Amino acid sequence: MERKIKYSQNFLTSDRILNQVIKKMALKKSDMVYEIGTGKGHLTLKLAEHCKSVHSVELDNTLFNFSSKKLQDNKNIRLINQDILKFKFSDSTDYKIVGNIPYNLSTKIVKKTVFESRASEIFLVVEEGFYKRMLDIHRTLGLLLRTQVSIQLLLKIPSKYFHPKPKVSSVLIKLTRHKSNIKSEDWTQYLYFVSKWVNQEYRILFTKNQFHQAIKHAKIKDLTIVNYEQVLSVYHSYLLFNRKNSKKTYNKRSIFKS
Repeated sequence: MERKIKYSQNFLTSDRILNQVIKKMALKKSDMVYEIGTGKGHLTLKLAEHCKSVHSVELDNTLFNFSSKKLQDNKNIRLINQDILKFKFSDSTDYKIVGNIPYNLSTKIVKKTVFESRASEIFLVVEEGFYKRMLDIHRTLGLLLRTQVSIQLLLKIPSKYFHPKPKVSSVLIKLTRHKSNIKSEDWTQYLYFVSKWVNQEYRILFTKNQFHQAIKHAKIKDLTIVNYEQVLSVYHSYLLFNRKNSKKTYNKRSIFKS
């Protein structure tokens, strides 16, 4: 069955680790959960024991049919045979998202869950290196994610607990939604700022004097060592300097492409 799976996946099969994952997520009996990737139903079953309902989305037909039979007696589990990247989440904010996601789709799935859902909390098992890249505010992804969610490491999961065994270690992370740091009317400008900031195209954003003032105000002494709050400060300086003539047109969707 594994060779027929559409996207390469590494399944968590250790009952002990699955119980740790459930414990770290601290889900409630009243929670509604969307699961990304039913797989063979190992995590799905655990979720169903701790939540009100589980809506599990699985693209692969072989896995979907397998899990449909395995989970058919669980009345609080709904299986959906669809590509998660094309799936439309509820417009409600009263749900959470959980997933042990394929490594090769990590960026697309994270963007999907953060920017195309209203989930209050998102729990994902991802490759450890990818988690570190999510935190990197020198990268576009890191600067976009931080406007919407906080990112927290909950559990390190060694490769030996997966089947098939991957070459890298994984982690369980929690994304907690907060009020956006960027006003909706300023979003296009933020995307433009980020695209130039990560490429160190400071001269396009500021005059020499403006840049010096922005860096000083953000208390940045070394541009290689900055935190998210300092980048936000520089961005707000950019807005201040360019408010009168900042009607730039920028394709918002382009920055979301992998």
